[in-house]
Amino acid sequence: MEATHIVIGGGSAGCVVAARLSEDPANQVLLIEAGEDFAEGETPGDILDTYAGRALNNPRYFWPSLQARRGDDPALSEAARQPMKYEQARVIGGGSTINGQVALRGLPADFDRWRELGAVGWDWESVLPFFRRLETDRDFAGGVHGNDGPIAIRRIAEASWDPFTRAVCGVWAKEGYAWRPDMNGAPGEGYAAIPLANNGERRSSVALEYLTPAVRRRPNFQIRPGTEARRILFDGRNAVGVEVETGAGRERITGRNVIVSAGALHTPWLLMHSGIGPARHLGECGIDVLVDRAGVGENLLDHPTIAISSYLPPAVRARPVLRHNYVNLLYSSGAEGCAPLDMVISVVCRSAWHAIGERLGTIAAYVGKSYSRGYVRLSRDDPGGRPDVCFNWLDDERDAVRLADAFVRLATLYRAGSVPQFAWHPFAASFSDRVRKIGRRTLKNKILTESAAFAMDNSAALREYLINNHMSSDEDIASIVGDPVRLREHVKRSASTLWHPSGTCRMGPVDDPKSVTDARGQVIGTGHLYVADASLMPEIPTHNLNIPSIMIGERMADLLKRA
Repeated sequence: MEATHIVIGGGSAGCVVAARLSEDPANQVLLIEAGEDFAEGETPGDILDTYAGRALNNPRYFWPSLQARRGDDPALSEAARQPMKYEQARVIGGGSTINGQVALRGLPADFDRWRELGAVGWDWESVLPFFRRLETDRDFAGGVHGNDGPIAIRRIAEASWDPFTRAVCGVWAKEGYAWRPDMNGAPGEGYAAIPLANNGERRSSVALEYLTPAVRRRPNFQIRPGTEARRILFDGRNAVGVEVETGAGRERITGRNVIVSAGALHTPWLLMHSGIGPARHLGECGIDVLVDRAGVGENLLDHPTIAISSYLPPAVRARPVLRHNYVNLLYSSGAEGCAPLDMVISVVCRSAWHAIGERLGTIAAYVGKSYSRGYVRLSRDDPGGRPDVCFNWLDDERDAVRLADAFVRLATLYRAGSVPQFAWHPFAASFSDRVRKIGRRTLKNKILTESAAFAMDNSAALREYLINNHMSSDEDIASIVGDPVRLREHVKRSASTLWHPSGTCRMGPVDDPKSVTDARGQVIGTGHLYVADASLMPEIPTHNLNIPSIMIGERMADLLKRA
């Protein structure tokens, strides 16, 4: 097939772009995915499950050797500054196939801010039709909601919540926070049931809902799984194809337009490896410069998070709906120099797939409007290897201050109202290597966690010992909260990721050297080369990135149809 459009990356945006472009019989669309694809009826059960913890802990669906660094802050130990494993999806459907299924859009102000930064046509009024197009909202009809789109969205009714979640919400209500029935339609300060991308029976991923059997049978559409893009091919500065690597070796595929949807870490890597990026850095890595764009790989954004977990007694765990989390609180920190509605707290009633995770509840906070910037670069030692990723979490003082304040709020919640009745022995938690290892779905981990869970249920002394010596990431919470120096050190040391990388090929004015694409997603200085994924985002939206990434796929497909 001679492709009119080669889409690199079958993730949340890439699948949407490919499916929508193939609606036109005049187009010949090729979708390249480095990971697995699944034939009709063969999608694994852990992906289909409405409880997302199963797929999230299956290494089969992730880049095997991807690493990232927290940053170079002197407050971090030498060990904390070393690269750590970083989970990014490598499977058809990308993040939508393995994520927590949270279906929040972000705030209208997030997208109006994009317009202020030069992404013309990406303000709230302009992107709302594409949010509506992607969804079938089962709880709200008409207006700002879509009711005939591919992605099913629903919320779990309060009657199905566990007592721990209800207790936390009771505290918020007494503190004066409003109940927000529809955080996607009428967002504001207050707490809300989280919209979920599933229909109550299975996950709604872009692989399942956009790449339907009918779409896959189109004669003008082809998917090539197990095919990793290594370099974009050019005639002059016009993209004419891509060099890929498969189990059979290297291959060159030609096409009239190339759309890179490889995600906020691999998209800038691919551009730089193809000669588009900061000229000095490319030269240091031995890459011939095709287009000098200083912004490629810069502006890496994420949602840094902090958490406190606790043991949930049996009465809390006897709930009718098996879910990870039900409710978010959106609030304004009031910190100097920060936008309103900048912070989020989530209540998690099951912290992992295994027996220990079933017994741990978590209250986690994250910085919704983060200001710290990291970067993605080529490795000087191995430019063709995995990206060199540094997040610089909490590098901006505003992020550090707000997350420290959030930790105090979390600690206060565990002492408030009826929460202590349903959450025993709170402890500082983090996503450490130890948590990663026990989180892998293996027979050994199943046996270990079931044995530890039995001990936790039957002995208060053993429960305290296991929490203090094997689960807690730091000293006791009272010591942390009671000392500003310790609090800051703990937050710096324990802040983790929500796996929301974005911003590394940001849209903006063509005369801004930090812009990578124009507002149509075309890479500045090139022809027939586009980006369509979360790397386009000039700033990070306040909430999770999956639904905004699907929106980007819809919007970019529309722009490409008009090109």
